[in-house]
Amino acid sequence: MGLHKPFDRDMFLLNGNVLTTGGSKNLAKGQFAIVDTQNPTSAGARAISTFTGASRDAIYEFRVGKSKVAGTRTAQNSKPYSSIPWKVSDIVDIKVSAPKTSTQTFDDLIVGYDGVNASTALTFEDGDITRLDLTLSGEPIAALGEVNKEYKFSIDFGVIDGQTNQEVVEAAVKRIKELTLPTGVSILNYIDVKIVNDENLGLTGTAYTFSTLTVVDSGDSNALGMVQAQYPSYRVVATDRIGQSTVYTILHPSTASLADYSTTLASTIKGCASCPGGYTELDAGLVYAVTIEDDGADLSTTVDDIAGFVTGTVVRQGNVDGKGVYTLVVTAKLTDAQIATFIAASAVKSTATFTLVGDVVAVCSNATATTTAWVAGTTCYASQEAYNIQLKDNECGASRLTELQAAYPDLVIEEGVATGRASRAITITGSSGDMSLVIAGTTYTTTYDTSPTVTATAFVTAHAAAILAATEATVTSSGAVITVTADTEGFPSITAVAGGLTETIAAINYLTATAVGGCQRGYSTTVTTNIVCDECSDIFLDSFTSVAPADYDFVSWTKFEATPSADAKMGIRLTGKPFIQDPEAFMQDTVPFYETSTKISVAGGFIDEVNYSTNQYNKPFAVKHLSWATDRDHLGANLRWKEDEARAYFDGEVRRHDNLFAKTVLGQESVLENRKQYVDYTVTVRDQGYAQSFSGRRDTSINYVIHVELGRHATIEGLVNKLATAAGLAPVQAFGAIAVS
Repeated sequence: MGLHKPFDRDMFLLNGNVLTTGGSKNLAKGQFAIVDTQNPTSAGARAISTFTGASRDAIYEFRVGKSKVAGTRTAQNSKPYSSIPWKVSDIVDIKVSAPKTSTQTFDDLIVGYDGVNASTALTFEDGDITRLDLTLSGEPIAALGEVNKEYKFSIDFGVIDGQTNQEVVEAAVKRIKELTLPTGVSILNYIDVKIVNDENLGLTGTAYTFSTLTVVDSGDSNALGMVQAQYPSYRVVATDRIGQSTVYTILHPSTASLADYSTTLASTIKGCASCPGGYTELDAGLVYAVTIEDDGADLSTTVDDIAGFVTGTVVRQGNVDGKGVYTLVVTAKLTDAQIATFIAASAVKSTATFTLVGDVVAVCSNATATTTAWVAGTTCYASQEAYNIQLKDNECGASRLTELQAAYPDLVIEEGVATGRASRAITITGSSGDMSLVIAGTTYTTTYDTSPTVTATAFVTAHAAAILAATEATVTSSGAVITVTADTEGFPSITAVAGGLTETIAAINYLTATAVGGCQRGYSTTVTTNIVCDECSDIFLDSFTSVAPADYDFVSWTKFEATPSADAKMGIRLTGKPFIQDPEAFMQDTVPFYETSTKISVAGGFIDEVNYSTNQYNKPFAVKHLSWATDRDHLGANLRWKEDEARAYFDGEVRRHDNLFAKTVLGQESVLENRKQYVDYTVTVRDQGYAQSFSGRRDTSINYVIHVELGRHATIEGLVNKLATAAGLAPVQAFGAIAVS
């Protein structure tokens, strides 16, 4: 609000709820209505849905329901928020303000090769030394205590001993990734840093999929524990919180499927009343422990043949030395005669023993399970990198492979140093149909010809050149065996396709070379790398990286390094990361909300000082912006102050801060969702009522701003447009066409 402009009065809707029939007495919290104050009903002022045929002198009000709280000395009653009374002729303007974008974008820059112009590539000569200046700014940096909201880095790098451009850029990127911000926070928490290389091939390696599960829960560590317990083979991570729902993510091999997440209702002790609908009553009785020789098979349907058995209570607890252990409930204590009858019924039953454990009360049980499926998302890839270690032979002058393997039980250790190459054999069998392989995502097929040997030869003739071009893997055959050989890092995935012939694919064989001499010998292993995901262009694919195994006998493992390219066009890609801090309701008064990203500016290649003792590198780096950082607008979190202001105006009270109990008791929970976007409809009412002054009348305007969640705005827009039509104003439209009944 301000001088010479209408006062703003804000009204907030919950879930887009609008009342168009009935009366205002039962107006729900956050429910909007236009009411006719002159024609009340037994249920309160009449809610209207149309102005057709209404008198020009009819008096209306905007109302929004609030929580039903009894009036006390410290709390207002539940009377709805209400506008001043108005006539249709008092409506002088109607406008809508809608979010401009639903997608957050980030600073995304390329330093050096831009993928199109060769002249933009980072190029260096022997002895060159230069600098890259990198500035990070914005709220994420301010949150670290930087009052100017920015932090600057200077990275010096250059050519050493005839390095290639690829080696120089890779070393520079490694240094950038190792940078830390104040308080020791890694720079990688705020930006992504990737090498740009025009010689990158498409993604290869082992495919992994990020699958997500969205469930309504509390979103705390207990809720995470409930999900994690059902998936012991994977790490479950809570990756987002949207309203009352939590999003969980699992990274798993693409060939593996995830069982649906399942929840059930706990059983309850039965009282005098009948069990609720959907529950089954399990009678009270006595618990017996039963052993019976079952040789590992489940004999639950045999054990429950005992007299007085309560349906649904038998549980197989396990097996010890071929004897199964079961528990079950019977309605009354078993007699010796009843046990004897059971044992005499068959040879299996003759091995049974019964031991009274105790009594149990009746319970109400609901075995219905609610299941939620995981949704497969992005597929990414992991690779293998080879490491070597050279050790002195043992005291007998023999290999130390056995002890070395024992020290690294999770790795496969081989004698011999890694060559950086690997192979995989595919054996062809069958006598008709096609042989078909999927290599790095592309399917290659050859029809059976004479024999598996002839077919394997034909496959190599037809497809070896294409596979080499796509993956840099060579394909050969010997007899009925096809062999694919490629670099260890990024070795292409290979799967078989059913087509008549059978393709049996062996495990990857990591190739080594003998390294023995000087009372020493070399050993090698492979380590799984990080996950690399697809990009819009292969030149931006991240590098596979891994962590070396721990030192052995004070000797370090060294990674096999592939020969760098002398011709690759190189660059560096820098991308801002989202910075989201979305506090739950109990923390909203103490923890600030953020939905933004780190802003990036960069420059390099300029002369910093005149120094005739070194090469004067003066080739300013080409910098290309792929996108600019843009935050989403109209977020609920940014409207909370207006919600508090509205409460103070309409109720004359201040919301209880830092007091979750009081907010709950008084119904002061916000109707806004922090990260949801809202559409604002502004209805301007001209107030020309009588005034207590010499002027006799006042002439002011009030803007009633109605805030409604995007996607739930159709009903309120329809009602507002009916008002606009009645007032002779142009209708408004937030987005695409909306049908109005």
